[in-house]
Amino acid sequence: MDVFETSREVPSGRPGFWLDTVCTQILPVKIDLRHDRLPAARMSCATLGALRIRDVVGGDHVYTRDATDIRHGDPATVQVGMPLGGQSILIQDGREAVLDGGDMVLYDSSRPFTLVMENKFHWQVFLLSKDKLRRSDRELAQVTAIPLPGSHGMSRAVSAFLRGLAAEVTGLEGSPGAAALGENASDLIATMVRSRFGQQWDVADPDAVMIAAVETYLRDHHADPDLDPPRVAAAHGLSVRRLHALFEPTGHPVAARIRDERLAAIRRDLRDPALAHRSIARIAASHGLRNPSAFARLFRSAEGITPREFRTGS
Repeated sequence: MDVFETSREVPSGRPGFWLDTVCTQILPVKIDLRHDRLPAARMSCATLGALRIRDVVGGDHVYTRDATDIRHGDPATVQVGMPLGGQSILIQDGREAVLDGGDMVLYDSSRPFTLVMENKFHWQVFLLSKDKLRRSDRELAQVTAIPLPGSHGMSRAVSAFLRGLAAEVTGLEGSPGAAALGENASDLIATMVRSRFGQQWDVADPDAVMIAAVETYLRDHHADPDLDPPRVAAAHGLSVRRLHALFEPTGHPVAARIRDERLAAIRRDLRDPALAHRSIARIAASHGLRNPSAFARLFRSAEGITPREFRTGS
């Protein structure tokens, strides 16, 4: 775990140090320190696979991300903010979420937002790639800046899991299975977001619904060595031609999606210390790629290195 503390800096360097820390460890923003001109702030940073965890303490700051910040670079992430203390206000997509300790809120790096800390604050922030959610920016804009009390429903389950994860992250980071645990946490967040708090999305767009159904099917069945577009089409009552036409606007054909699902799962397993005893060929076969030579060529073409080099980090 990396820890960044303004107290380690000379007083004149603290504002710049804190701005740099937030911009590099969370995302680029502008900061108004307001009354905290000599910031006594701290951030601890950990990573579990696809999930990044930030524990942040600071003063009555205002964090603003505007169109200029977005043009300079967008990490394409969704942040789950969980205030532990101090009242705060998040403004995004035309909504204001007034947050107290124990609440939870989502915000998107791809659109402007303002986060106002009314007094000294303690937040935990969980960051994951928007690719994990498989939802459009338009859909995500429906769920940002909405307070989610951590006392009931799905938000309660997600909040409890994430807080427990953050409490144990020091012992988890780098341990066997840590990456898989981060993936599980990311999947839990994605499930909450995709459900839009229990409601279906895009029900008026049958193509979008079918694409989502196919994507879920690919994730669940990628380990089948016989999985191919005809089998996917048959499972969804489509012709192969219709299936290809459905995915053509996405620029990511079904065959490529099958390949990418398999390679992503193989990469996770190759980096998992708990599976270090398992041969590369066996891992590949468990995700649908049973021909070692063909798998080696595919992996090298996609990653630029051999599976063994990837596994060892060389």
